[in-house]
Amino acid sequence: MATLSGCTQPQDDSEAIRQSLSSELDSIKNLDDTFVTEFSESINMSQLSMYGIDGVEFMKAYLNGFDYTIDDITVNGDTAEAQITLTCKSYTGYQKALEEAVTKITENPDELAGMSNEDINKKIGEIVTGSLDNVELKPTEPITITYTKVNDVWEPASSTSGDISAALMTN
Repeated sequence: MATLSGCTQPQDDSEAIRQSLSSELDSIKNLDDTFVTEFSESINMSQLSMYGIDGVEFMKAYLNGFDYTIDDITVNGDTAEAQITLTCKSYTGYQKALEEAVTKITENPDELAGMSNEDINKKIGEIVTGSLDNVELKPTEPITITYTKVNDVWEPASSTSGDISAALMTN
């Protein structure tokens, strides 16, 4: 996954951090190809290919509608904390929609019985991607990102990318 880069001090410290965060989070919001590809690879979306699903396209659909707010930035000397809230498709909502779709298809075992393995996999792929269609957008719990100023450059904690990924996939 793309990592947050440090920020130099063109303005006051909180504005430098805000610009760095906005730049990185805008890459998610704008469905930047590099970000989506790296994110897809980091959570091994390639495993969906057996169902005819392109992992990158699936992640673009999942992240469609993503937004964020930078709620607060507190600077204390050479350390700072930024609190952000992400808004994205609800992962629990997606899981529920997926379960409902699977239940519906398995209620008619005769339909599956006449299908080849390839056709069953294709059907599973349609269910997986179709389940994203009407999943609601939901805000995450606030995420705190810690920054440290090193040689006049604000660097986010190494855990930041993982924290954002976890929020996106557990919402």
